[in-house]
Amino acid sequence: MNLLYISCLSGNYSHGLTYSVPAQIESQSKIDNVYWLNLNQEYKNINTTHVECNKIEEPLKFELSNLPPPFNKPDLVIFEGVYFISYWKLAISLKKLNIPYIIVPRSSLTKQAQQKKLLKKILANLLFFNSFVKNAAAIQYLTKDEYLSSGEKWNNNYLIIPNGINKKQTLKKYSCKKLKGIFIGRLDIYQKGIDLLIEACYQLKNEMKSAGCSIDIYGPEENGSKRKIKDLLYKYGLDEYIKVHDEIYLEKKEKALLESDFFILTSRFEGHPMGLIEALSYGIPCLVTKGTNMSEEIKNNAAGWNANTEIKSISNAIKEVFKDRNILNIKGRNAIKLSQKYNWENLAIESRLKYNEILEILKTGGK
Repeated sequence: MNLLYISCLSGNYSHGLTYSVPAQIESQSKIDNVYWLNLNQEYKNINTTHVECNKIEEPLKFELSNLPPPFNKPDLVIFEGVYFISYWKLAISLKKLNIPYIIVPRSSLTKQAQQKKLLKKILANLLFFNSFVKNAAAIQYLTKDEYLSSGEKWNNNYLIIPNGINKKQTLKKYSCKKLKGIFIGRLDIYQKGIDLLIEACYQLKNEMKSAGCSIDIYGPEENGSKRKIKDLLYKYGLDEYIKVHDEIYLEKKEKALLESDFFILTSRFEGHPMGLIEALSYGIPCLVTKGTNMSEEIKNNAAGWNANTEIKSISNAIKEVFKDRNILNIKGRNAIKLSQKYNWENLAIESRLKYNEILEILKTGGK
């Protein structure tokens, strides 16, 4: 199968897309004929050896005919994301050429994501993106919850293929005396639910002290978010228990994860968070909200603790962490077992099967 991937990655190390998109394309390139276009000149290719990232200088002027055969008329095009005018323009050309395409929205079509910059999105959808999404052969959601939160109004045809992870070989130790929680991600206070986490901890300040619990928050600045978070911590008297740090990557990130006892992600909405899957792969039990789209999996596999996306529920989940401090090793083993479900090689095979199913349906006149 000849697959053309189109992305618009910035290369920002703090964005999950920087890792998940190249890894997805890399794994698929091992079993299919793949070409990758990135419509952002600033991007620097990482994590791929089997497929080259080809960058386009002027995306709005780009024509599919400029590509070498067979990618000037591929079997299928996969757009990574939604809100790019260049995607909309290319999709018009694809429709004229009768070339099917799939969109991987990565949470951007969920009800919660649509509420961000609401008026701007309403206008953009009416002018461009409703037709872009509606004319897709299918929408590729990362989780069932992402699909449910997005709804069928966008496009009746969908498939679900999650993000993946590469296997980790680590030796994790847990503390039963002083518990250390960790958050690693963008310091987007609203989306990541950092405000909910702080208010939940405020309700538990005495219990946190008794449990010897501290939480480290790592991430890059987002429109003054670091100062806002520190102000919230000072307001609630939590600056002794929760510390905010600069972003960390690679070896420093691995070291911080392995020195932690549990991972926290209290997001209001996500696609399929790479940081969470990575934490599981290190054997770190995770405390998550429904907004992460992995709440039920964490619960059903006893790989951590889950909560509704609200303060009281998060507070109760943190109490459960304190109660379970002596079985963190068991939950950690369950976390590793759960992460093994998300092997990139297996997901590539699954993708190929589902893409072929879509193409067969289109050949027989369906959509």
